[in-house]
Amino acid sequence: MVLIGIVANKKCFEIIKTEIMKKEKQINIIHITPLSLENVKNIKFDTIIIEDDLKKYQNQKEQLKKICKEATYVIINTDINQKYSEIETQNIITCGINQNAIVTISSNSEEDILIFWQKSIENKVGYKIEIEERRIKKEEQCNLKIDEILILYAVFKIYNIPIIDKI
Repeated sequence: MVLIGIVANKKCFEIIKTEIMKKEKQINIIHITPLSLENVKNIKFDTIIIEDDLKKYQNQKEQLKKICKEATYVIINTDINQKYSEIETQNIITCGINQNAIVTISSNSEEDILIFWQKSIENKVGYKIEIEERRIKKEEQCNLKIDEILILYAVFKIYNIPIIDKI
């Protein structure tokens, strides 16, 4: 059983959860908030997604660091969290529009987005994710923000879920 914890506001959590569940129903997803962190401190997550500002978790910093350290992957939005060096894990995947992020964008237009994966890493099923660029077409009614698209792309690559061609 795959267990993903998402540190995000409620709206972002719901969007990411909905998009993952459209592709893979065997993944269990838990919303992690400053209030719920105490209740999940003994749960071992496969992946932690951090899409919220870590400053909100100052009082729970040690608990958050502990669950991240035990996770196989941590996906973190570095546009929000530029100082994330305290987060330790086996595999950290940074996302954002900054050029240092592992998952970033090469171009963004009205019609499509070009996602750039900048570091080789082994995914959950043992395949090596190579450096690549992938073009994804935007649908007219796309409600996803760039950071959410990058996080979903990283999750799909990690769990070997077929990558979306349209968003």
